[in-house]
Amino acid sequence: MARTWRFAGLAAAILLTVFFTVNTGRQVRASPVEPVEALESLVVASPHLPLSTEGGAPLSDDPPGYVYWKTVMARVTAYDPSERCCAPFADGRTSIGDNAWRMDGVAADPAVLPYRTLVWVPGIGWREVDDTGGAMKASWRRERTVHIDVRMPYFYQARRWGVRHLPIRLYRRLAEVR
Repeated sequence: MARTWRFAGLAAAILLTVFFTVNTGRQVRASPVEPVEALESLVVASPHLPLSTEGGAPLSDDPPGYVYWKTVMARVTAYDPSERCCAPFADGRTSIGDNAWRMDGVAADPAVLPYRTLVWVPGIGWREVDDTGGAMKASWRRERTVHIDVRMPYFYQARRWGVRHLPIRLYRRLAEVR
């Protein structure tokens, strides 16, 4: 009977660790009765973009099909594609016609960061420039500041992100370089 309870405690510790990691993105320490092998953190990725480590450096220097372009300091804000953030323009499409509800894109001034430029944002991971907005264009015109707007699934997540100034890595498609 004691063995069953020990197994139940161990299973509960593992389930809580996995649940907490998936829902918050942070690993927790459980104190099981017996030592447990470390769990690999779960990575949720878009099938269209390369993987990155959570909040760390990219897994490889150059993603397949892309070549490193430069690193710049940028004003990084966030938005969700609903009417709450995009009022008259909330039609479910980005400015180049992609699905705005796929969470693998950012908005930027296309004169500064061309469409389809791959961006690595610390704490977010890989995103692709597929949208634009007036605030991004105004930041460049007025202040010569690179400004990207990261697309998030919910309004509260975008609000929680706020405004951050981060170094972002930019990658161009190989076809554009040649």
